[in-house]
Formats: sequence, structure tokens, C-alpha cells
Amino acid sequence: NVSGLMQSIEETTDSDIAEVKASRDTFSTIEDATAPVEAFFSLLMAERMMGVFAGAPKKTPPAPAKMAGKSEKELATWREQVRAFEAASALGLALEGAFGDPVKIATGETQIASAELVQQLALLPAGETEPQSSLFPKISIDDRRRLLADELVKEARERGQLHRFFHWEIGFPNVWSNLLSKQPAGGFDAVIGNPPYVRQELLGDEIKRALKADYLAFDGMADLYIYFFEQGLRLLRPGGLLSYVVTNKWLKAGYAEALRELFGTKAEVEFVADFGHAKHFFPDADVFPSVIVVRRPESASVKANAEAQVCVLPREAVPEKGLSAAVAAAIYPLPRGYLTKEGWALEPQNVLALLDKVKRKGAPLSQYAKTKPCRGLLTGLNEAFVVDTATRDQLVKDDPSCQEIIKPYLRGQDIERWFSPPTDLHMIVLKSSSDHNWPWAATSDEAAAENQFKATFPSLHAHMKRWESFVDPNTDKMRGLRHREDHGRFWWELRSCAYYDSFEQPKVLYVDIGWSASFSLDTSGRYTNNTAYFIPSGDPWLTCVLNAPIGWWFAWRRAQHGKDEALRYFTSFVEDYPIPLRAEVDEDVSKAAKEKTAIKDAVRTIQDWLRHEFGLNRQSRALAEPHLLDADGFVTAVRNALPKKRKWSAAEIARLKQEHADTLSGAKSAATRMLDLERKLSDCVNAAYGLTAEEVALMWQTAPPRMPLDPAVELKRIGSDST
Repeated sequence: NVSGLMQSIEETTDSDIAEVKASRDTFSTIEDATAPVEAFFSLLMAERMMGVFAGAPKKTPPAPAKMAGKSEKELATWREQVRAFEAASALGLALEGAFGDPVKIATGETQIASAELVQQLALLPAGETEPQSSLFPKISIDDRRRLLADELVKEARERGQLHRFFHWEIGFPNVWSNLLSKQPAGGFDAVIGNPPYVRQELLGDEIKRALKADYLAFDGMADLYIYFFEQGLRLLRPGGLLSYVVTNKWLKAGYAEALRELFGTKAEVEFVADFGHAKHFFPDADVFPSVIVVRRPESASVKANAEAQVCVLPREAVPEKGLSAAVAAAIYPLPRGYLTKEGWALEPQNVLALLDKVKRKGAPLSQYAKTKPCRGLLTGLNEAFVVDTATRDQLVKDDPSCQEIIKPYLRGQDIERWFSPPTDLHMIVLKSSSDHNWPWAATSDEAAAENQFKATFPSLHAHMKRWESFVDPNTDKMRGLRHREDHGRFWWELRSCAYYDSFEQPKVLYVDIGWSASFSLDTSGRYTNNTAYFIPSGDPWLTCVLNAPIGWWFAWRRAQHGKDEALRYFTSFVEDYPIPLRAEVDEDVSKAAKEKTAIKDAVRTIQDWLRHEFGLNRQSRALAEPHLLDADGFVTAVRNALPKKRKWSAAEIARLKQEHADTLSGAKSAATRMLDLERKLSDCVNAAYGLTAEEVALMWQTAPPRMPLDPAVELKRIGSDST
């Protein structure tokens, strides 16, 4: 009895050499006894990777006679269907026992095809595939199926040897019974672990194919740890508990939607803790830890607890010692009804109710704006396509005809809240000739096309020629326009893009990794790189809603979090963002952009003055917003930014104070007006969502970090307004 032998091993303490040897011998007996079944299970698992059954057509392909007169493309599709159908049929016959005992076939004890039959097939002319046209009549259709099944089983065995599949039911025979049933009985009391984090790009097609066949939680973009959740649930006995320490990405990621649905329908979530980007949780790893405890349901007759226990500790509140006490103090109950396939917001019920209200009161952004977000351009070689103003002016001076091709340009880091100031950068927008009718677009020969490009835009051709091909000094590999993956029809062109024209239309700019709510309306036709995104719409209401405090409050709880608690404005999140009914804010949004411009101009002026007068090339955090400092604070910030050994005269200090007053007084006034505008626009958005005074107060009481406007000040303002 294999189960009894395994139990005896587990009960043995291995306290001396004799017991260790006895356990080893007993385990060898178990391995010998279970090896045939293990081989058969591995054969089935290998088939999942090969995709033999999954790749077969659902219907029998038509006979060759019915394919007469079909196009070569249709014939190629038919041949592939025939190949897949025959492979599935052959392997199916092998597993059904048509060629012998499937278990013995899996172990290699029984060969499906004899050596003579294999040798006969090897003598067929190259490319011979149709049995009815064969010159070897002894090889029947059944023989061919036998040969094909033999090849497939051999391939499956090789995969089994390579991957060394582990079958839990066989490895622990005293834990499970009825192995051949769809739901074997038994399982572990508890499954505890820290699943490996392997990016989905590294899994490969075969592993993904097997995962898709076996896991309800499958998603083509899911990283490996997702499947450890489902596997852990499978290994539990009814009533057993699973607990993992794992990255918190699954709480909100789109690729974990099926997993969250699995938790909601086939498991009972008992506890979830989210520690955000807690840097000292594991001292040697940059992680986003979460802990979950899930119970496998006992049975339909046993009523589950209606609530889960939830804990959210921001990273600054995660202690290096005493974590258990901190978690216990922060726990609160959450009805399981909130734990659906949608991204989980681990919040008290009143916060969840406000989140639901915001979502109900708005239409998805893509529906409201009748458009979807777009990503900036990926050039493949910024050095060639992105130039500063001096280079741009020289190119235009040498050839005025290229002026319209060189466009103002923004990087993701240049995008700011309400208004993104101009930069010193420009992009040479040489669209792919598959999208644009250049003079060389109709030319199929590259040399002729390049000659036409040179004749049309000589200065641009000379500029691009410098970057055509060169050796990277760091890697000794060839780089340049010819060697990039992202290019157009010809080496000097940008990749194909369906929305080039949208860059030159009014649009709402933002970045996909947001440190704050920073959306700005662009009406100057600027192009962006791939770290920037935009909504092809000139509606100021979108900017107003996305920049509003309630917008950041909502995004903090619904968007996926990244490093240092930045928010990931993935396209799937932005296009579903709830936009309420429009309010008339155009004039105020325009004013906000003008006030922001006045502030930025004054700050840039005084920073230039500090650079020229005091050699202050690097600005401190305080000097990034000098208009928020009083005169003494400004002097202190300048002194702290310069070497401490520097001696200061009374005249220099007086000069700093005077410059602060002369240059920044306008910016200080603009900042005051800006604050009034921000509050007014925030009130408009709150009203559009139908928020009550109590809900607005709740928003400020539960404000996340980096909230637009100061929560403490706004709560006082609400209190004074209500009195």
C-alpha cells in the first residue's frame, strides 16, 4: 500500500542512520510503484505544452477533392488544419488504448510503432505527405497514425524529462485518493509560501499554452505568481487555508481579474494586508508586499463568514519591528461582496460607497470623449530625431523647406499640471511613407528613395546620415537608424503610426507613471515621446476632472501603484475613468494655465539670475518653488544651496531679498489666484459627481499622499463654511 508506506516515512523521526536508510529504501519502493502513473501524468502535462488537442480544428477538415480551385492561402490553411487534426486523432488513439496500454506507452515499455515501420517511413520521398499518392502501399492510413502517435509520444516524453513535472497527488499518495477522478479527494491542511515573481515575457508560448489549458486564472499578460494562487487552492482539502506573501500587483492589475473572480466564487478570503511600497519589509529587495489568507470552502452547506479582515499600512507606517501589533491595530472588517473581479480597494465601507458613487455618476472616459488614449512616439533613436533649438535653427537655415517637419516636442518629464511649458527640444517628424505621401513614397528601391529624400530635404538627409550606422563604444555592436526595431519603410523614417495627425490637434497630456495629478491641455501641436500619453480631445472639462482632488483620491484607490507609490495611468484605467456630466469651466481652466505660466516664467527668471550671479546651476527642492518662500526663507534656501565656506555680506543678502520682491511678487499673486481657481474647479467637479458636504469631508479625511490642495486646510475651510 503506497499510501501506508508514505505515512510510515512521515511518522519516522530519522533519528539515526538505520532509520534514515529505512526511510530511503521505503521511498525508493514508493517511487518504483508510482513511476508508471507518474509517467502517464507527465505525458498528459507535456501534451498541454505541445497543444496537440487545443490546436486541432473542431470539425473534420474537408476532403482533398473539395479543395479543388481554392487559393494558395486557403490551401495552406487547409493543410495546417489537416496536420493538426491528424495529430490530435493519432495521439487520442494512443491515450484511448488503441495502440496498447497507455501507461506502458508513457513509460516507454511499449512502443507504438515498430522499428521496421519507422524505417519504412524514412524511405518516403521528401515532402511526401498524402497517403493516397504514396508509392509505398504497405503504409496504410492506420500505419501513418501509428507513426504519428509514436512521434508525438516521444516528443512528449522528451518534454517530461526536460521539465521534470511534479505531480502532487503522486508525490503525496497518503494525502489524496481517487487520483483518476476529475476532483481527487484529499488535500493539505495548509499551503504557505512566497511565490516566485517571473515576468510573463519570460514564460514562453509553450508554458503559456499549458497554463491556459489548466488554469481558470489564466491571462496572457499575467506573471507566474498568479498561477501559484490557483494551484495552492487546488492543493487544499476542503476547509484548508492558503497564505502567501506576494507582490500586491494582483489587487488591481487587469491581468489578475480572473484570479480575483476565482477568489470571489471558489474561495473564502479571510484576511488581506497591503503594505504598499514598503522598502524595509525585506531589507534586500525592492518589493510591494501583500499578505493574503484564503480558505477553501468546506461544502455548500457550511455558511462562510460574510466579512474579510483587511489591513492597509502605508509604507511610512510599516514598522521594522512589531509588525504584528501594527497590523492588529489597523485591521477592519470588509464585506466579501466588495471583493469582486474588479480591482480591489481595501477600504472601509464608507470609502467604498464613495468610490462606487464616483463611478456611477460618471461615464467611461472613452465613451464620454468618444476617443481613446494614445501613446507618444517611440523613435528607436532619439539622438537622431530629437534636436535642440540651435540644431533645429541650423537645419532650417540650411534648408527652409524642412521647417514644417520639425515640431515642438515634450518628454514625459516635461508634462506638468494645467500647463506644460515649452522646452528647448524639437522632433524631426519623418513619418513612415506607409502613412504619408512623401516624394519618395512610391519608390520601392531604397537607393532611389534615399536619393529622392536627399534632393527633397538635403539638410535633414545630412543630419540623418550621421546616425545611419555606427558602432556602440559600450557594446561594440552596430547601432543606428538602420539597426533599430522601430522604423518606417526606410531607415530614416519613424515607425508607422495611425494617429500622427492627433499630435497637432488639441489634446490632454499626461504621463503613465504619475507622481501627482498632472494633466494639461495642449493646443500648440506638440509631439511627445513614448513616456507621455495623451487623450485626443480639446475638452477642458477632462483636464479639470482628472486634476481635481477627487480625481487623485479616486485614482489612488483604483489605479495600480508603482515604485515609490507613483500611480500607473495604464490605458485600460484611463479609458474607463468615470467622467461626470460636463460643467462650464473653460474660462477657469484657461485662467489656471495662464497663472501657471506666469508662475513658471517668474521662477525660470529668478533661477537664471541665481545661475548667472551666484553660479547656482543645480536647484534645491526649496528653490524649485521660490515664490512660496518669504524673503528670509529665500535667502536661507540660497545660502544652503551654496558652499558653507562662502562669506556673505549684508549687501548681498539685501540684494537677494530685493530680487525676491521684484521678480517673485507677481508669481506670489498668481499663486494666490491659482489657489482660488483650484478650489473653484474642485468644487465644480465635486458638484458634478453629486458629492454631499459629508462626502467631501470624507474625501479630505481619507486623502492620499500628494493630494492636490492641503487636506488639513481644506477640512478647516469646510468647517468654517458649514458654520
